[in-house]
Amino acid sequence: MKLTAMVTSLYVMLLCGCGVGGVSDYVSRLTLGLNPLPQRDLATGMSESMETLGRAGLTQVARMIQASGVLNTPLMATANATISPKCVNQTAKVLESLIAGEQWALQMIDAAGKPGSGLLQFQLNFLGSYDECVAVRASETIRNVTKKIFKGKYCKASIPLQPNTPAPGPTVPSFADITIGLCFPDSCSGEDVTLILNDMLDLVLEQLNVTTQFKVRSTVCQKENLEWDTKAIAVFVVAMLFVVLLVMGTIYDVVFIQLPRWYMLAAEEKGLLNGTDTHTSLNIKHKQEETTPLLNETGKPDFSQPQPSMCSKILLSFSVYTNASKLLSTKQAPGSLTAINGIRFLSITWVILGHTYVFGLSAMGNFISFFPDVVKLFTFQAIVNATVSVDSFFTMSGLLVTYLVLKEMRRSGGRINWFMFYFHRFWRLTPPYMLLLMVYVPLFPYITNGPLWPQQGVEINQCRNSWWTNLLYVNNLVKTKEMCMGWSWYLANDMQFYILSPLIFVPLFFSGILGTISVLVFLLAVFITSGVISRVNKLSPSLIGGFGAPAGTDPMAYFYDYYITPYCRMGPYIVGMVTGYLLYKTDCKIRLNKWLVITGWCVATASALAVLYGLYDVNRGHPVTVDVAAFYNAVHRTVWGASLCWVIFACTTGYGGFVNTLLSWPAFIPLSRLTYCAYLVHPIVMYIFFSSQHTLLNLSDINTVIWFLGLLVLSYMAAFVVSMAFESPMMGLEKAFLKREKSS
Repeated sequence: MKLTAMVTSLYVMLLCGCGVGGVSDYVSRLTLGLNPLPQRDLATGMSESMETLGRAGLTQVARMIQASGVLNTPLMATANATISPKCVNQTAKVLESLIAGEQWALQMIDAAGKPGSGLLQFQLNFLGSYDECVAVRASETIRNVTKKIFKGKYCKASIPLQPNTPAPGPTVPSFADITIGLCFPDSCSGEDVTLILNDMLDLVLEQLNVTTQFKVRSTVCQKENLEWDTKAIAVFVVAMLFVVLLVMGTIYDVVFIQLPRWYMLAAEEKGLLNGTDTHTSLNIKHKQEETTPLLNETGKPDFSQPQPSMCSKILLSFSVYTNASKLLSTKQAPGSLTAINGIRFLSITWVILGHTYVFGLSAMGNFISFFPDVVKLFTFQAIVNATVSVDSFFTMSGLLVTYLVLKEMRRSGGRINWFMFYFHRFWRLTPPYMLLLMVYVPLFPYITNGPLWPQQGVEINQCRNSWWTNLLYVNNLVKTKEMCMGWSWYLANDMQFYILSPLIFVPLFFSGILGTISVLVFLLAVFITSGVISRVNKLSPSLIGGFGAPAGTDPMAYFYDYYITPYCRMGPYIVGMVTGYLLYKTDCKIRLNKWLVITGWCVATASALAVLYGLYDVNRGHPVTVDVAAFYNAVHRTVWGASLCWVIFACTTGYGGFVNTLLSWPAFIPLSRLTYCAYLVHPIVMYIFFSSQHTLLNLSDINTVIWFLGLLVLSYMAAFVVSMAFESPMMGLEKAFLKREKSS
């Protein structure tokens, strides 16, 4: 562990003031506790680095490096032609000033990360102080004149405990790396720092008679102020255009549409209360024709306004007032499946709760020590298996598509406008999705800064190579390892299921037998495909991997080969379609025997609990066989969907009791409407929160509950903004243009 040796030699002794013998004795005793750990390679690497803790003092090492000439510019330039000479000179100045005891040099050393407690629990991320580092202003005094020579730049160096391990993604934490924050002159790049550190470590460890193959793999340096690139500026301009449209649309709506309406209603109420003639006081003129009745049906004047022009309709589509009124309304059309509102909201909260753990990994200091214990708790199984919350959305999507389309086909005599069937879905989902991607990817690096902030962006290559797969909804099949907005795999699956859905609901509409055959064919295909893929790849029965997975299997194979693929995830969608068909055939009215209802609730509850808690023993370290894991992967998501279908069916047909009362609470209606935008935006909110931390967070039950509630509220606030800016206007534009075409 070269870098650990370097940091502990230069920094730890400065702070703790321990003698060489005392530290060495403490370390030698401490490393004895590593022997029982199963990760032999990691333990060996840590022991090796920690044994060098007390072999050198701060001043001796600094003088050794200075005297060796390793930072001599000509020598460094010869050995490593890519290192900036300015960086080498300024780094040498740091050592010189450190020996001289200058405050700013000591500040740079103090800002560096230092090993603390929890080493035996693999807490190996030593961030240091980002704020202290960037506040450094190095200076030198020549002939009584002091001038600034450079600023401090915060850098993070990573050393794999297992050599030759590839670097993880920008927001993917590596638990097999030592990560140390360092403060270097601002003229140094990440490559400069990596080369300098490795050269310096070779020298120090050679003098200490330490032989090791570990080296600094990479260093990421943070720029204090990022310059906006052309893409970010262009996106910002486009975003401001949307803001202008929102302001203009809202002003036009309030001034020319709403204010006259409010004035008329207020005047009418005042006239009726005072017994005056509202018509005369408002000077309202009626167009008199032979067919015009003397009084309209209500006995009140008709305040209908002339139809706005197409330009007015386009502008009104961006009205925040009208769109927010519709969004926040708790009214629904007669015959709506009200229980789905509650299920939608509870499902998205479940998704956000599970993602709170996933997206916060890079900011957690104690994840390795916390997670292996908590995953064995019975109560935590609902979090480990929270992935079925996505299957709830698949189930509801299939149910609603079938139920609503079949009702429309009945009204139209079995005919359906296939262009509009697909266009409406694409237009409903794509504009907010792609517009958010357009804004989020280029602008994310400029939001804030900090030791964990990914200034290169979260997405791989900023989605340059894969954005089109999102647009075409094939990102779960094409370029999956470069997927932009990794959580968007769900949208691709849902769109693919929607495209295939006519192969099921059309036969169901015309023939129950043909429809049943189609359903069985699709279900069998999903079961067989899921089971075979799981069996061949020896997949774990859970996304967390390791628990129940045979040794040597790829932990990401579960995600890429099974979790995001449509041929393994369509089961819940299919059972949702069957339930939608049953609701359509019964018109949501059916008489069931009391014992049948009780049996249905018991079976659905037992099945759902079996899915959620069936892996309890597996997660406690008792792996199942590959065949059992394959069976579980093949059927458990469809079983979950079927259990949820019973809940919706029972609530819709009058057998839901208090469950239906809860799920049909009117407050869930606007929250349900925001579910799509909340799903789109909540990972971005999490990235911002966790990546903006300047110190590592402590993972605990109480902290997670607080983070979850805060992230839930913030995600819904952001979802409201996205809905007002992108989703609602596009729906308004669709309505405006389609009405124009219809009238013409």
